[in-house]
Amino acid sequence: MSSVATRTYNKKPIFPGVSRKVLPVHRWLGIALGLLFALWFASGIILSFVPFPSLSNRDRISRGESIDLQQVRVSPAIALAAAGVEPVMHLRLISVAGHPRYALSSVGRPILSVSAESGQTLGPVSENVARAVAAQFSGEEISRIDGPFQYDQWTVHERYGPYRPFYKISIADAAGTCIYVSVSSGEVVQRTRRTERAWNWVGAVIHWINPTLLRKHQSVWHWTVWSVALLGTVLTLAGIWLGVVRYLGLKRLRRPGVSPFTGWLRWHHSIGLFAALFVLTWIFSGWLTVDRGTLFSSDEPTAFQVERLRGVSLAEAAENFPVSQLRKLQNPREIEVTAVGGHPFLIVRVAGVSSSELVSVDDDGTLQTSRVIPDKLLLSAIQSAWSPVSVIGIQEISQNDAYRVRSNPLPDTARRIVLNDRTHTWIQIDAASGEILSVTDRSRRLYRWLVDGLHCFDFPLFYHAGPLRHVLVLVGTATGLLFSCTGVVIGVKRLRRSLSA
Repeated sequence: MSSVATRTYNKKPIFPGVSRKVLPVHRWLGIALGLLFALWFASGIILSFVPFPSLSNRDRISRGESIDLQQVRVSPAIALAAAGVEPVMHLRLISVAGHPRYALSSVGRPILSVSAESGQTLGPVSENVARAVAAQFSGEEISRIDGPFQYDQWTVHERYGPYRPFYKISIADAAGTCIYVSVSSGEVVQRTRRTERAWNWVGAVIHWINPTLLRKHQSVWHWTVWSVALLGTVLTLAGIWLGVVRYLGLKRLRRPGVSPFTGWLRWHHSIGLFAALFVLTWIFSGWLTVDRGTLFSSDEPTAFQVERLRGVSLAEAAENFPVSQLRKLQNPREIEVTAVGGHPFLIVRVAGVSSSELVSVDDDGTLQTSRVIPDKLLLSAIQSAWSPVSVIGIQEISQNDAYRVRSNPLPDTARRIVLNDRTHTWIQIDAASGEILSVTDRSRRLYRWLVDGLHCFDFPLFYHAGPLRHVLVLVGTATGLLFSCTGVVIGVKRLRRSLSA
């Protein structure tokens, strides 16, 4: 052997001390989490095409009952007083099985119902009423009714908390539809179909580690997912270190190829060199999806800010709408009492494309309708809610706005109000209702790119790219799945050797 060759092949490994410490971390975390990685990628492919089942507000309103306003004898103000709960965040008038009722929502409490006919608080909805509600909503025959129960796989999310418990009504249709009726309010709050449920068992349920037994304990579920995803990030970082070190060592020895290994290890190393960055960003961004204000700010307004935005209490706003004014409305499906900047409004939701309109009362008692709240009033209300921070301006949010998110789209009536604070906060508000959609400072805008961007490929570049985004998601997740499967095989082989030793 020549002296040059001797010098080449006698070179010491790169960072041997660090690699010796990193190797067992990667090996044993890989054995523990390798199968979960593969399941994450496989279920991610499914979830990209079949989302978790949900009932949109448009469908809920369109299929809901019209309110017979001639039966309404109790005003919103009297219903609030009869309920005797504070603070009430939402006050709505709805119809359940032909009878109007007020549904009152408070933070951390079940929805309370008050009869709009008698003013009496109402107890749990009966099975017969739930059956009638589901039959009217679906227009089909009922084959079965179950419940009441607190949780099942399709109502386990915390957003359903105020509506618990539920009746599940199975519909006698070809789609295998199931409808969930709230025992508290009598409303239809969820709808699933057989195909959705089948795909989501191997999609969202696996991807979010979302079995009912775990997810109904929110804090335990959150800690579990947060910890497992963090360990997955550590595993990926350790693999990247070892993969790059092995590749550089091979090049220092002037050997051909990209991997010094053979068999499954060679496949794992070679694919990892090309897929490592995607796997890391995908696992890391997945970990951030369960961040609850630990690393990034929350996008939810506080209850105090919501009250300041209204400018008056709901009780004061409700005084402006006696029964005689309610009866002037045309074919409402739902009426909500609210206020913005001290001005009381009714949000009247009807069936059809134009989903709602705003109704206010002039000094002479005349009803005035509009589609959106004026920008001037929105600016004044936000200024009051976030005082002493000043407001810079307000703007409509275009369809091509970089901060629109596919998973939680903004309505066409959304407005962005910019504050003059140190974090350059944006208040995004729905001008059709006065509802604050999000509070987005610099931290939260960074979160949008790290989570929605990296995890879902939700970038403006793909807004008009047609199916290109889905193709990229499919290629990325399929590559991650292949890479994870090689790791599973290696882990099983290593575990067998360890157990037989």
